Amino acid sequence: MRFVVLRRYAGPDADVLRAASDVQLARWIDGLGVVAVVATFARLGAQHAAVFGADVKPSAESLSTLLFRAGWGRSWWVAIASAATVTWLAPRLRSATPSHWAAASAAVLVFAATQPWSGHPAAAAMPLLAIAAQLVHIIGAGGWIGSLALLTFVSVPAAIRIGSDGGGDPDLRVAALLRAFSPTALLFAAFLGVTGLATAWVNLGGVAALWQSPYGRTLLVKLSLLAIVAGTGLYNWRRVLPSLGAPSGSAALRRSSLVELGAGLLVLLVSSMLVATPMPSE
Repeated sequence: MRFVVLRRYAGPDADVLRAASDVQLARWIDGLGVVAVVATFARLGAQHAAVFGADVKPSAESLSTLLFRAGWGRSWWVAIASAATVTWLAPRLRSATPSHWAAASAAVLVFAATQPWSGHPAAAAMPLLAIAAQLVHIIGAGGWIGSLALLTFVSVPAAIRIGSDGGGDPDLRVAALLRAFSPTALLFAAFLGVTGLATAWVNLGGVAALWQSPYGRTLLVKLSLLAIVAGTGLYNWRRVLPSLGAPSGSAALRRSSLVELGAGLLVLLVSSMLVATPMPSE
């Protein structure tokens, strides 16, 4: 969002809008970093239950086995270190130092890479290829849905707030923001779609598994929700974008973006179930 969309923004008050977005982005990154730390500890609990059973309480011996004697533990340590690094860097991003933003971006990328490293791709026949495909899939989701969330909750409110201070037309800023965002969203959506289809085909091993296995049925739910996300994105691109520049267009964008983000959140929830569901070949 910061490195692509806001740099492409060519509307009124570009420098003021970028500075206002930077302040809010730093606060969001701070909060999301804390969420990543909590989620990583929760994942440790889920892995413990999966390996030792839900009725077995964690002990020094069982945690030591997970964290120091298994490959899963190595990826967990990298994940918690990268999430903690993001929370440490987030308050420093408000100074807008390029090195801090670059370091935070690298930490987020490392955190993303730990997810396929400790999931189904690590057990694939060609693990490096599977991990790379899954990482591109995650980057595609973040670039599309993550950027839309930051656009909706950070940059668009900042564009309107600048207007409320008495300068320029906020609806023109919102229109320019979406024009900067649309090509980026299409590119990341393509990453998401191509890698998702390839991964699904490899994991299923055949079309029949789509309705004959728990993994396939969960995947069908995810694909249905993704169709809603994609359809809403198409509506934004084809119908909302041409209407922007007026208050009614900005209001339509807020409504459709919330629908798209709501469906995207459900996709994330189903994806978290999918990674814990045995594949048909297992």
